[in-house]
This record gives sequence, C-alpha cells and structure tokens, in this order.
Amino acid sequence: MYKNLKEIIDNFNTTPFLFVGSGITRRYYDLPSWKGLLEIFISKISSDEFAFASYENKAKELIRNESELYPKIAELVEKDFNNLWFKNEKGIRNLDDYYSNKVKKESVSPFKAEIAMYIKNQSNIVPTYIEEIEKLKKLSIKSISGIITTNYDNFFEENFEGYKRYVGQDELIFSGIQGIGEIYKIHGTIEEPKSIIIDTKDYNEFEDKSNYLAAKLMTIFIEHPIIFIGYSISDINIQDILNSIIKCLDIEKVAKLKNRFIFIEYSPVVEEYEISEYTMKIEDKFLEMTRIKMNDFSILYDELSKKKNKIPAKILRYYKDELYNFVITNEPTSTIKVGNIEDERIKDEELVMAIGKVQEVAFDGLRGFSANEWYRDIIMNDKRFKVDDILEQIALKLQKENSNGLPLNKYLSESIKRYEELEKIALGNDFDNIISKSIKNSRHRVKYNSVNEIWKEHGNNWLYALDKIAHLDEEKINVEDLEKILIEIFKKDNNVLESNDNSLKSNLRRAIRIYDYLKYGKKIKELSIT
Repeated sequence: MYKNLKEIIDNFNTTPFLFVGSGITRRYYDLPSWKGLLEIFISKISSDEFAFASYENKAKELIRNESELYPKIAELVEKDFNNLWFKNEKGIRNLDDYYSNKVKKESVSPFKAEIAMYIKNQSNIVPTYIEEIEKLKKLSIKSISGIITTNYDNFFEENFEGYKRYVGQDELIFSGIQGIGEIYKIHGTIEEPKSIIIDTKDYNEFEDKSNYLAAKLMTIFIEHPIIFIGYSISDINIQDILNSIIKCLDIEKVAKLKNRFIFIEYSPVVEEYEISEYTMKIEDKFLEMTRIKMNDFSILYDELSKKKNKIPAKILRYYKDELYNFVITNEPTSTIKVGNIEDERIKDEELVMAIGKVQEVAFDGLRGFSANEWYRDIIMNDKRFKVDDILEQIALKLQKENSNGLPLNKYLSESIKRYEELEKIALGNDFDNIISKSIKNSRHRVKYNSVNEIWKEHGNNWLYALDKIAHLDEEKINVEDLEKILIEIFKKDNNVLESNDNSLKSNLRRAIRIYDYLKYGKKIKELSIT
C-alpha cells in the first residue's frame, strides 16, 4: 500500500482523468443531492409533509432492488408534476423563454426543463471554496487530461477553459473523441434538458447502451489514472459503469487497474488524509483500488499540480482533433502543414511533427484561410498568418474566386514585399468602382449626411443601415466612424459573414471594401508612384 499522496501521484504515468459525481457541485455550488432535488420538486406540487414518504412507499412496491428507488420516485413525481404543469396549477411554471421553447418545440418534459433551470439558477460558487476552486481550475491547464461526470450542471464548462464537451451516450459514442481536454457528461446537461437521465425510463435506456459507452471509455480507463471524486464508494452509478467496463476485461487487465483507480471520499473528521485499500467484487472478478479519505481537496489539487503535461490539455486536444480530421479527409488546414513526405531521399526517422506559431511552419495550411476570414481581419485584425505569406500564397487565387474581389489595400500597405499585380487590382478598385451603378442612380433619394446619422436611426437593422451607408457620397463617409460601426457588428456576431442572409453578407463586404479603400487606398497610390 502507498505511504502517502505524493507517492500515489508520482506513480502516475500520465495526467489523470477525473470521474466526478454530485458531491463536487454540492460542495462548490451547494446544490442538493438527488434525494434533496426530488424533495424540492415534490414540495412544488404538494404541501403535505409526508409527500416524499408517500412517493417512496409507492416506488418500493414497484422496484426489484434498492438501486431503482430514486429513478422510480422521479418517474412518479415527473408524471404528477407534468400534469399540473400543463394545467399551470399551483403556479409551478417558472421557465424562461429558452427552456419554455425546449418544452414547446422539442417536447421536453417540463419536469426536466424545470430541474435544468433550477440547477442553472442555483449554480453559485460557495465563497468558502473559492481558493480551492482556483486550484482546481489551474489543474485544467496541464495537470488534468479530462472529465467524466454524471452531473448535469456546467461547473466544469465554466471553469475548464478550452475543454470540449460531449453530452450523453449517443454524442460520446458517435464522436471522434481525443481523450484529452474533453468533458464527457454521460448523464446529460442543463443546457439540453432532454438529455438529463433521472427517471426509470432514462436509466433503462442508459443501461441498454452501457456496453457501447464502456467500449468508448475503455482506452481512457486503460491509459490514464482515474480519480473518482464526489461519489460514495457504494454509489450505484459508479458500480454500474465499472461493471460494464470490468466485464470486458480479463483478470490480468483488471489487476493492472489497481494503481490507476483512486477513490477520493470526503470525510469531515479527517485532518489531512487517510489512505487504505478497497476491493470491489464485480461478478467473478475483484477490482482493487486505492481509497483516500480527506476533508480539504486542496491537498489533492496541490499534489496533482506537480504532475504536468508539457503542452496545455486544450492545445493537445485541438491538435489531436486536427490531425484526426486530416487523416480522415486528407485535407491540410490552417494549423496542419504537410511537406513533401513522399520524397524517397527522406528517411522515416527524419520526419518530424511540430507545434508552434503558424507563421514559423510551412504554408500549405493557408488554403484554409477563407475570403470571409480575410474580410473580417480587415476590421478585427485577427488573421493567423503573416501578410506577405497571405499575399504571396493565396491572394490571387481568392481574388479570382470572389466576383467582387477582395479588399487589398490594408494588406498591401502592411506588406514588406511588393506585389505589382495585386497593386494594379487595388488601384482599379477605387470608391467609384466599389459602388454599383444602381446605387449611384438612387443616391439622390438618400437624405442622410453621415454614417453615424444612419447608424443612430437604423443600427438595429444591419442590412438596411449598411445599404444606406453605401449610398453616401465619398466625402460624407468618415472612415473612423465607419470603422467603429464595423467593429461593433463583428463584436456582436463574429461569424456574421457566415450568415445565411446573402444580402447582409453582400452589404457588409461592400462596406468593408469601402473602409479598406478610404483608410488604406491613399497609401497604395503613393506606393505605386515610387
């Protein structure tokens, strides 16, 4: 048996996954237990002090074993709750528009929608644990590989930056998970109340697919240490999931899990921590694990912080995902650069995979840089490549693919090299050429004198406002004012150029070309003279 916590974590061959139960968010959000949650919702439909006991007695008459008790109570409560909810008796409807639409348009059970909204509204950090939570957040950067949880709340999404979330068995089973920087919410999430597993029907369906889920998680359980935290060691959720996994392994492989499974149990009477061994019988196999009782989880987090990946988990996940997609599609992206690896003069051992600034590696990935990204960058300065690389590698290709051309002046004004062909195109696209003949002919109908005047009156209708701005004479367009308006649009919707509204996209692109010409066009004229 291990002597101390340091020895346990030093023995990890990689950073661990946390398998998290409701005890964590009861601790950090002061949310109720499963029983407590059912009691709260029973109180909404009955003022009888024996209401919970009544449901419990009914449930016990209908179940085969104790593990089915709470799902059956939930099933009985859900039926009564929904009947009253649809009649709006006792004023039990509390849903906002988001959750009301889930009930109305997606046939979500009002019971689940109300539970989801209740948990969302009650998810407030307990001040006592702010410092402990900060330590946990820091672990997410390099010391935690991922999260598996049966919790519905968004604690980990809100505190583990850059982690990708998978909700429910189906999404997890049918997705190409990377096993790093990810959160697996196997019992659903408050964002999608339909996914919440709480009643007998939900658990039966979960059980039917448990073997598929176990197969999906198998690699994680074999390759990573698993720290169970926020559960009782006798929790039926844990036992069912472990049962699905263990029955797929032979006795030798089960034995290898001994040093990988660490069960953290909260104990208010333990001063620091206590380590012991624990054995769980699963059918004909015995699963051994290390059991640690502790009061202050900071002790665990401090020790885990010493075990680090060299690259942050969210970056590892991102590049594993990019590489996976490249293997599937054989298409380079902006972050996957593939050189000539078929050259027979290159030995296999000479090939390398590099992670670094995109500007410092090969530029095949520039093909992933789109015209929409180009337009957005003119305003938001969020490009991922050097200007000269863009102009040299893909500018002419994108120019030909876009009927109205691209706003070239900013990039040409920032470039180190000269690009005569592109300069010639830019010089040809002056203000007069950007504005269509139909706009010029109808310009006299527009009575506005500035972009600010138009925006003040019509800023809530981007399509209309941008159209009217294009009707202004050149001398009436203040480029700084136009810049502020365009920045405001992208801040409100960074993906506005991906909109299905082609008219809006067209008007926005034209406004950006106007801005690009007014702000940078003069410099390009000066360059062409030299």
